Amino acid sequence: MAKKNFEDDFDFDDFDDIKTAFIARDRRIEERSTEGWIYIGVDTLRPGMAKVGLTTGGLGTRASGSQNPFYTLLCAFKVRHGVSREKLHEIESSVIQMLERHYQRINHTGSGFQSEWFYVDPNELRQVVHDFLYDRHSFQMHCYHCWERDMGVIESWENNVLLGKGSAVPYRASDLSNPPISFACSMPPGCGADCDCWD
Repeated sequence: MAKKNFEDDFDFDDFDDIKTAFIARDRRIEERSTEGWIYIGVDTLRPGMAKVGLTTGGLGTRASGSQNPFYTLLCAFKVRHGVSREKLHEIESSVIQMLERHYQRINHTGSGFQSEWFYVDPNELRQVVHDFLYDRHSFQMHCYHCWERDMGVIESWENNVLLGKGSAVPYRASDLSNPPISFACSMPPGCGADCDCWD
């Protein structure tokens, strides 16, 4: 099966100028991309630990542990479309190195080798990893800076069922930051009439 080209149904002639067309094209590519994530996994029987990992594919490939029926994903942060596998591995390594300075890393019982699991509250880890990814890897993450709220936002996915927020949602990135909506702003995430988040 041929890989989908996100530009197949995009027409530059639909736009008044080339800059607007390129911005719209890039936004469409990012919105449709479902591959490339840094994720946090949890064991629902052990709330004081969490796992950091990556997938170059879709999140469905990491949604369940093959040997642990209590494993599930808590959340995932979307990497920009087109970031190389090598760079994605570099990002994951830098996250793990940062976490090692603050949290106890868990070794595999059988081999003694280090795992991707840490003793940490998963919700705390979620915020720490988000902030680190935005601060250190914003050029590789599908993110923006909201000037109105003075915060960085990475397009993400979260496990609504696990978090008690409703039913399961597809593995797609979205803005989970509850952005303010302004009728005067024609560009998402709707930060206001003078929004320059997408510049």
